[in-house]
Amino acid sequence: MKRRNKLLFVGVGILLLLGALGVTVMNASAEFVTPTAVDDGDYEGEWVNLEGQATDIEQTGEKITFAISDNNTSVDVVYEGTMPETMAENRIVVAKGAVEDGTLQATELSVRAHNDEDGDPPEEHT
Repeated sequence: MKRRNKLLFVGVGILLLLGALGVTVMNASAEFVTPTAVDDGDYEGEWVNLEGQATDIEQTGEKITFAISDNNTSVDVVYEGTMPETMAENRIVVAKGAVEDGTLQATELSVRAHNDEDGDPPEEHT
């Protein structure tokens, strides 16, 4: 019985490692895209890293809705989680997730550390 338990534990361990590897590869293979590319419809159902300026930020509890713009077009983003402390209007953000019906359903959200084009830090979001 001990040998059977060992084989079971090894099997489960291998499955967990393969699952973790799959998630890591999926996140690493996500392409950085612009809102214009997403708006063109090339990424429907795909996992992407959408980068651009955050606008129209609204927070309701743990749900954050906003748009990411690239000075040409914008894409709506829905993110459920804690808003990053440095999230503000016109701040450059990267939202990672899947595109569904032209909206990015983000599972990760990060804010770029650089200032705006005038060298000033962005205004705070309240």
